[in-house]
Amino acid sequence: MSIVSEIIGIDHWEIGQRIQNKRIEKGMSGADIGAYLDINTNQVSRIENGRAKCTLEHLFILSQIFECSADYLLFGKEDSPSYTKEQMACIDAMVASFGK
Repeated sequence: MSIVSEIIGIDHWEIGQRIQNKRIEKGMSGADIGAYLDINTNQVSRIENGRAKCTLEHLFILSQIFECSADYLLFGKEDSPSYTKEQMACIDAMVASFGK
């Protein structure tokens, strides 16, 4: 674990477990998640098992797919995020662009 991860309390295994739990909760396969993230199923498995790190872009996409905050995926915080109307419009546009 890097010094930065230690300082801010990032545990990649725990992040992976939260991602896996949300994936299962949504009834999605590793292949489904891989398609959204443009990575293969093995990489999804490595992220879920804490053997690979998740990029910021991947965390953003996953938080939208799972309808949770990045804070939840990173730290397990259950607080609901509050976004401005403009931010929500941007998020909706980005999510819609992945469906095309």
